Amino acid sequence: MKSSRGKINQYKILFADEKLRKYLVKTELLSEQSLTTMLNENEPIVVKSVYGSEEISIFQKNNLYHIKTNSKITTVINKEALYSTLKNETTQQYYTIQKSPTTHQLFRQFVTMHRNTPSSEWYQASQTKKIHSTLANFVSAIFFKKIQKIAIRASTKLGESFTDCHTIVLDIACDLYGDIRIFDSVLHLSNSKWSQYHELRRNRELHKYLPNTELLTPETFRLYLQRYKSIILKPCIGQNGIGVIQIRRKSDATYEIHMGIKKVIKPSVKKAFKYIKQNLLSENEYIVQQRIALATINKSPIDIRVVLQKTDGIWKITGKLVKVAGEQFIITNAAQKLLTLEKALYDAKITRVDIKKIEYRLNKICMIATELLAENNAGLKIVGFDIGMTKRGELWIFEGNKVPDIKMFNDLEDKTMYKTILNIRNTSK
Repeated sequence: MKSSRGKINQYKILFADEKLRKYLVKTELLSEQSLTTMLNENEPIVVKSVYGSEEISIFQKNNLYHIKTNSKITTVINKEALYSTLKNETTQQYYTIQKSPTTHQLFRQFVTMHRNTPSSEWYQASQTKKIHSTLANFVSAIFFKKIQKIAIRASTKLGESFTDCHTIVLDIACDLYGDIRIFDSVLHLSNSKWSQYHELRRNRELHKYLPNTELLTPETFRLYLQRYKSIILKPCIGQNGIGVIQIRRKSDATYEIHMGIKKVIKPSVKKAFKYIKQNLLSENEYIVQQRIALATINKSPIDIRVVLQKTDGIWKITGKLVKVAGEQFIITNAAQKLLTLEKALYDAKITRVDIKKIEYRLNKICMIATELLAENNAGLKIVGFDIGMTKRGELWIFEGNKVPDIKMFNDLEDKTMYKTILNIRNTSK
């Protein structure tokens, strides 16, 4: 029987380990009784969805109780009205409740742990700052080894129960007294873009084909805009370009937010992030990625879709085409046109690039990436990659999809690739 992947069950798994217990922030299932008990301790409270990243803060001010969601603050006069009001604000059936971080907290960060296979050792793949602080950097360095040791033990415990999970993100904080606390753990399964990024990143040959990527926090949002001027936000779980947002720093006082065909201008990084958080982000973890300046056709960006299938135990490339984004769209999921690679290179005026060299590199990186993703997915039989291409013919791996849309191949004038994909899919069932 599989363990539940919800936050409360993950907490119970970690709490069962006596050596980890002292590092855990007390977490309970939300009920009227648990809410009342924590309120009696007169400290701020955070309520989290058992599944997903939704968070609601509860704090007391001027003898009133305030409920802060992503988009608003609701005020109630007493404890009795608080629970019923809170239930009206929630969107899911189950939530956890825990004390909110105190003012003594020096730093808080996401620690991403990864393992290559179910039998491999866990290692720290990255640290993501939540809030900028010079002192936080200093303290983090002092407690690095201790945090790493705690993170490895916590990941090992969770990994024993969730054998199909190879990437875990721990929300870890340290206070003025050097006390380390785990506030949360998030499992990133194989369908998570964050997990896939680390799967592919472990291959040195693929490093140069992967855009720099981090978990989205206010701090990484600021740093990436400072470093790249133009960035992309993507939900960790999602398909068909839903929820993808582009932000461009046009000047120090002008930030353009672009989603679909809609554009909004904000005067600062803080206001841009606040707008995105309140209006555009779903209740899901997000990544932030450097934006790659893609080759264009009539000012519309293009990218390449490559389909690979396993037939007779061997991976083969069975489909390849180029998607042209719809007018004013930032991504090609809303494609206005589908082309062969040769035709796309000609229309994009990439005439100095040898198409045979591009195809060789394209085939090679897709094959390497597929074999990596297939290592821990025994039943994987098809993968679709979205590959970006610049005006100079440089290639970038945006993501691999284990349930790729193959209907677009049927829209090509030549149906050969579509028929091949269908035939292999039907015979390998």
